[in-house]
Amino acid sequence: MIKICRRIEMNANFIVMIVVLVIWIGIFLYLLGLDNKLKRIEKKNES
Repeated sequence: MIKICRRIEMNANFIVMIVVLVIWIGIFLYLLGLDNKLKRIEKKNES
């Protein structure tokens, strides 16, 4: 019984880490897209 509880606890930790990693990747990709949009707007304003 104790081994099962430990496995569930480890699985829960891995699930939380995966969710947090996905959130950080999403934030990174959003900022990358935002940076590209700003660069396009800056080039448009220079011309």
